[in-house]
Amino acid sequence: MQRLNKEFVFSNQPRQRLIRHGLFWTVWMIFFTLTYGFLPANYLLHEGVAWPMAFLKGFTVAGIDSILFMPAHMFLSYSLMYWVIPRYLMRGWYLMAVLSTILLVIATAALSAVLAEFVVYPIRMSVFHRYSGNSFFFAMMAGMRGATTIAGFAVAIKLVKIWYQKQEAYQQVEHEKLQAELQLLKSQVHPHFLFNTLNNLYGLTLHKSEHSPEVVLKLSELLSYMLYDCNAPEVPLQKEIAFMRNYIGLEQLRYGDRLDLSLSLTGDYQTKLIAPLLLVPFLENAFKHGASEQLEQAWMHIELSVQGNQLKFKVINSREIPEQTDGYVGGIGLQNVKKRLKLLYEGRHDLRIVAEEETFMVLLTLDLQSVKTMPATPVAQLVETA
Repeated sequence: MQRLNKEFVFSNQPRQRLIRHGLFWTVWMIFFTLTYGFLPANYLLHEGVAWPMAFLKGFTVAGIDSILFMPAHMFLSYSLMYWVIPRYLMRGWYLMAVLSTILLVIATAALSAVLAEFVVYPIRMSVFHRYSGNSFFFAMMAGMRGATTIAGFAVAIKLVKIWYQKQEAYQQVEHEKLQAELQLLKSQVHPHFLFNTLNNLYGLTLHKSEHSPEVVLKLSELLSYMLYDCNAPEVPLQKEIAFMRNYIGLEQLRYGDRLDLSLSLTGDYQTKLIAPLLLVPFLENAFKHGASEQLEQAWMHIELSVQGNQLKFKVINSREIPEQTDGYVGGIGLQNVKKRLKLLYEGRHDLRIVAEEETFMVLLTLDLQSVKTMPATPVAQLVETA
């Protein structure tokens, strides 16, 4: 259907346009013949002509009339489509559009009457011998009726086409705006995350920790994911989980025994897709505002489960008793991920943040897409404790 619209209906190639217009006027000629062919056929029946011949002649005359009146119909149709609509209607000059339309209809009615008087009626007389036409005034009225009918169809098609093209242009602009905003939000995630990770690495190198090479290796894997995989709109959930585990590993090296952390993964997360770097900001927030601000033993529980196409992600962490808990909205990471969820998963996610005196909980429910090209695999049931 899209190919038909692009290559035929909305194509600007001269050949396609000629075919479209030729098809339109052919359909109109058939419609005109079938609609007006009964009148002369009925006249011939009353004149004693046998019904097969009467109908044959009647529809023949109607078909000839449709061709002879077509210049008047084309004049009104194309004048409205390519002069009144773009020059006045699309610019908001509605009064000029109405006045121009009235003048064109009157001119078309006069043209139809002239064609009837000097072209159509003589041909009818040659076929029917005694069949005469109407007066000039009634010929104008008849011509006005036929011309406005076909012009109405033509203008309606033109307006629908213009509306469709405007909707497509609007959707394209909205899509480009969405992509630009997403790129901006994603670009804010990268330096925010790198800043925290490099700070952790700096702290380890100051203490000449033996874990420094491991940190560099994990950091290189994280950078590879962010620079290459994250360019796609969606990535396999399994890769996002691997990224999270590397990140958690870096943080565990930093905190050591001072942090009690558990990680639980369940469900068929190997065949699902997710927007990249969507879950990590919740971990960042938990470490930054939880473990890093506690002087004593800190704890954190991370749970990710996939049931069907629904992902449930929960992060609970301990924290120091804050002076104020009402109205907490989180840092840059949480604000960015809220915006991304609204843009990417509108109507397909539920995010709840519960800030209590000694705990902070984030619960995210997300509807995911499956990897279409990946063969079905058994549901992976995995529970890990880090």
